[in-house]
Amino acid sequence: MAKQESKPEVIKDLQSLRNIGQATAEKLYSIGIKTPQQLRQSNPYELYEKLKRKKGGKLDKCVLYQLQGSVLDIP
Repeated sequence: MAKQESKPEVIKDLQSLRNIGQATAEKLYSIGIKTPQQLRQSNPYELYEKLKRKKGGKLDKCVLYQLQGSVLDIP
């Protein structure tokens, strides 16, 4: 059985990806993204919609571009 990482460890791992800072890593954690691999295998549009719903329906489009850059490894 794999060791479960603590929230601070997960946040730090997510921040290793391009365009992901602490605030975004914490938002991703809140919707169930726990590893960089999980983020890379996700659809940025679906993640954006999940984050938008979690925030009450409003979220800047820049977050979508940020997620796309992370998944595709582009600035």
